[in-house]
Amino acid sequence: MATSASHTTQQVFIGPVRLVLKSMRLAWLILISIVLIPVAPLLGKQRAPTLVRWWYGCVLRLFNVDVRIHGQMPDTAVLIATNHSSWLDILVLGHVFDSVFISKAEVARWPIIGIYARAVGTLFLARGANKTNETRAQIRATFAHGHSVVLFAERTTSRTLQPRRFHARLFAAAIDGKHPVLPVGVRYSDANTPPAEHHPLVPWVNAPLLPNFCDVFRLPRLQADIVICPLIDSDGHNRRSIADASREAICQHLSGANLNSPTN
Repeated sequence: MATSASHTTQQVFIGPVRLVLKSMRLAWLILISIVLIPVAPLLGKQRAPTLVRWWYGCVLRLFNVDVRIHGQMPDTAVLIATNHSSWLDILVLGHVFDSVFISKAEVARWPIIGIYARAVGTLFLARGANKTNETRAQIRATFAHGHSVVLFAERTTSRTLQPRRFHARLFAAAIDGKHPVLPVGVRYSDANTPPAEHHPLVPWVNAPLLPNFCDVFRLPRLQADIVICPLIDSDGHNRRSIADASREAICQHLSGANLNSPTN
């Protein structure tokens, strides 16, 4: 099997035959997506996310990503605040939660994922205070339709399990509507990944997308652990305090969780 010497820890990749077969399956999924893209908006905001969650699940199976959920899934619309390390976060969280994403405007230009994101109503956040206020209004409208909203509050990706300081502005949408905030931690690993780290090839930080995609595509298997923290009641919080409380919860639960087996 092929290995990579370009990283501090030697990584095992799938062989050429498996790589060709996997690439053929990916091409088939891309063809399916071309058919489904025009269909998704016609299903409406209530049913379109179900179709996309199914497609995300197909892609995760292709990548051999084993998603494990630790904690209690929400039974109401919430603002999901999560750490952010990879483009894989969109596939994993989009498959697990009935939700839409708040995403930086650049994601709209990503191949395949960007097209789907636009089709199901992803909230693209442009720079500037006025644009942020518009996004807050869109978040409240999404809650009204019964869907949760995923916020990458770092507004960037990081390599460690300890997220950077959360930006607080968009937490105001949860406070305005008295919606709870659900901190969620995400970690990627395989059998050789140290407990307090991500798999070294998964984080996508300040680099072109294609090489990172190819590295992850060639891995034989990944485990994605979704650590669901206790809900935070937005009542009594301001946006800075609830942002800090969300980040702290993720730090504590990712470092303290037993991620060897799922709790759900």
